[in-house]
Amino acid sequence: MITLKSILPSGLVYDHIVSTGGIGSGIFFSLRGIETLGRNESRMATLLPYKDFCKQHIILHYVSVLLGAQLNGDFQSYPIGRVGNDEIGKSLLSQMNDVGMDTRHVSLSDHLPTLFSVCFQYPDHSGGNITTAESACSQVLPEDISLFFKDFELNGRTGIMLAVPEVPVNTRIKLLEYGRLRRSLNVASVLSSEVDEFKEAGGFAMVDILALNIDEARSIAQIKDESVATGMIIEACIEKLTAVHPSISVLITCGSSGVYSYSGSRVEFTAALKVPVISTAGAGDAFLAGLIAGLCCGLPIIKGANDDSFSSSPLKSATQLGILLASLSVTSPDTINANANTESVYRLIKEYKLETGMEFSELFSNCNEYYYSKP
Repeated sequence: MITLKSILPSGLVYDHIVSTGGIGSGIFFSLRGIETLGRNESRMATLLPYKDFCKQHIILHYVSVLLGAQLNGDFQSYPIGRVGNDEIGKSLLSQMNDVGMDTRHVSLSDHLPTLFSVCFQYPDHSGGNITTAESACSQVLPEDISLFFKDFELNGRTGIMLAVPEVPVNTRIKLLEYGRLRRSLNVASVLSSEVDEFKEAGGFAMVDILALNIDEARSIAQIKDESVATGMIIEACIEKLTAVHPSISVLITCGSSGVYSYSGSRVEFTAALKVPVISTAGAGDAFLAGLIAGLCCGLPIIKGANDDSFSSSPLKSATQLGILLASLSVTSPDTINANANTESVYRLIKEYKLETGMEFSELFSNCNEYYYSKP
C-alpha cells in the first residue's frame, strides 16, 4: 500500500488516533423534484444501489488508508463504538479491520441493532439523512471510553482524539476530557440539533479543531434567518466559538463552493475543485479525514492566502488535502469511495495539472518512487 509521507524528518506529527462516533450502514433514495421535502409531504423516490456508512467509519477509513494504519505500525487507528450482533455489524467490523483499524474496542450488542440511516438526495446531489436513534451506537457510554484508556499503553508521539456524532454527546465529551489529560489534538464535529447540549457540557472549550457544515455553523451562530449571507454566518459562528475557546480552529464546509477555515485569528476561503459529481453524501467526512491526514504529515491547516480558484496558487495546506479527498468522494455513489487512496489523490493532482508547493509534493514522494521503479 502506498501511503502519504510526512514532510518532517522526524516522521508523523501524530502517530495514533482514538475515535468515537457512529458505525453503521443505510440505504439511498433519489427524490423526484428539487423542492425541499415538506413537513407533511409524501414524495416518490428511486431506491439506489449505493452503500452508506456512518461518520466514525468514514473518517477513520480514509485516515487509516492514507497513513497505512496497522497494529503496532507507524500509525495506529483505534475506533471505540458498538454495533449490533447482526450480519451488518459483523460485516462493518470486517471492513474496518481490512484497512488496519484495531477494532477490539468496538463491541457487539445483543439487544440493539447496528445503526441504520435512510439517506435522501435531490437531483442537484444535495440531500440529508434520517438515522435511527435507538441503535447499538446509542449505547456507547462514557464508561466505554474510560475502559479503553484503562488498558491503553501506547506511548508514542502525540495522538489525535476524534469525537463525532451518532453516539451520545456525553460519551464524546469523555473522550475529549481524556484528550486534554493526554495533551492530544482534540478534533470534533457536532450536529445542528446538538449544539446547545455540546456547549453546555463544555465541549467547545475542549476542542482544538471543530469541523462543521454551513447549517451547523448557522446553529452555533444562532441565526435562523435563511436570507443571511454566508459571510455573516461564518463571522458570527467564529465569534461565538472564540468567546468560549480563543485558540480554537474552525473548518466550515459550504457544499460545492468550498471551505472556510479559521486558524490563528485568520479566516481563509478555499474554493472547491470542480469535478463530476455522482453523490455528495460523505464528502464532508472525507474532507475532515484528509485534513487530519495532512496534519499528521506536518501540513499547516491553512495556506495563508485566499485563492479565486482551488488551483490558482500552489497547494500547501491540510485543508487543500481535505478538499482533494472530498473531490474523490463525490465521484463515488457510496459514502466511502473504496478507490480513494494516496495513489488516486496523486493521480487527481496530475489529471487536473494542479501546482503543488515543495512540502505538499513531499507527501506523495512514495508515489513517485513507486512509478519510477515500475518496469
